[in-house]
Amino acid sequence: MKGMNMDVEKLLEWLKKYDLTELTVKDGKSQVTLKKEPHAASFPHQPLLGIDEPVVPPQGNPPEAETPLAVHEAAGLHEVKAPLVGTFYRAPAPDAEPFVEEGDRVEVNDKLCIVEAMKIMNEIESPVRGIVREICARNKTSVEFGQVLFRIEEQA
Repeated sequence: MKGMNMDVEKLLEWLKKYDLTELTVKDGKSQVTLKKEPHAASFPHQPLLGIDEPVVPPQGNPPEAETPLAVHEAAGLHEVKAPLVGTFYRAPAPDAEPFVEEGDRVEVNDKLCIVEAMKIMNEIESPVRGIVREICARNKTSVEFGQVLFRIEEQA
């Protein structure tokens, strides 16, 4: 791996931390692939005749449980989620002002933050016009794919 500037221990840490089964990193002509064998599958529960009773579903229509997502959608809040795993930064540089604060008005394509992944700075833009109601991630912390970063109250 001459010329490949990476820390194998860090890559192994990512495999564990993000529960990955495979990770491939390319650097010019060099490539490293790490694979983790999946855990052996456990045997599914099989009912024993005369011991396990059949499950009878409740009668009638139970009220729908309101999930946090449903609550936010009902409030007109659009969730901006992390498109990749990386480190969340609220500002373009350590000494710069954050891109947005709670209460700020944003337009479509306004920069909200940066998610750094493998030394690449990915600018995350607002997909909607509205007001930033909640910043859900902390600066300089790891975020996972699909994690909610912002909640924006959509406005026309």
